[in-house]
Amino acid sequence: MHQTLERVQAEAAPIISGPLAVYLTGISLILTITTSHITTHILAAVIFASLTAHAIGREYVSLIQYPIWFLAPSIILIAIITPGKAIITLWSISISTAGVQLAFETGLRSIASLTVLFFLAFTTTVPQLVTALNRLWMPDPIIELLLLSYRAVQVLMDETLRLSTAATLRGGQTSRYALFRTTKRLAASLLIRSVDRAEQVEMAMQARGYHGEFPMHTESNNGYMYSIIIIALLVITGFGDLP
Repeated sequence: MHQTLERVQAEAAPIISGPLAVYLTGISLILTITTSHITTHILAAVIFASLTAHAIGREYVSLIQYPIWFLAPSIILIAIITPGKAIITLWSISISTAGVQLAFETGLRSIASLTVLFFLAFTTTVPQLVTALNRLWMPDPIIELLLLSYRAVQVLMDETLRLSTAATLRGGQTSRYALFRTTKRLAASLLIRSVDRAEQVEMAMQARGYHGEFPMHTESNNGYMYSIIIIALLVITGFGDLP
């Protein structure tokens, strides 16, 4: 999954790019979360879904299904457990009007927020994100932790896949007992390899003269006009009726 996402990020061609994309995502996410206007949620979902689909093409449909499937059970649960006048009753389960309304509003807000984040996740690489955070005067230790954690997750996932494939080819998952034994040994092996990998990274960084600051890319911003229009639309629809 992480390799596919990295490939999509590298091949993406967004009309809003650079640190500006990070700032636009942050502002839009705050506006989407803080307002209760359905119009704003629909507008945010449509705008950022269109931007992401334009940037990555058909990959958007295949990647977006995972968080949507994860969100669906929570929305259904809200509709079931919310008390009120029942409109549908199946055995001991009843769905009320208030439950449907709350589930709809919560689901729409969640989908809108996820759509905004999808734009950032699918079109912005981690180095670009870190560059944007660095321009916001983010402390160096946090940036260092973010970059090292991201790289460590990549290495750990690659190592897990390699060990799992090797164990499968050797019959390590032919039964429940074998699967339990294999999982236990894989976990122990990953722990040892993770510690060894961390020590190797530290030695390599020291050998290269690392002094607590990573070099940053120089990223140019594109899409100022689009960003201004998007923020203006979200503000007008979400807060335009406030005194």
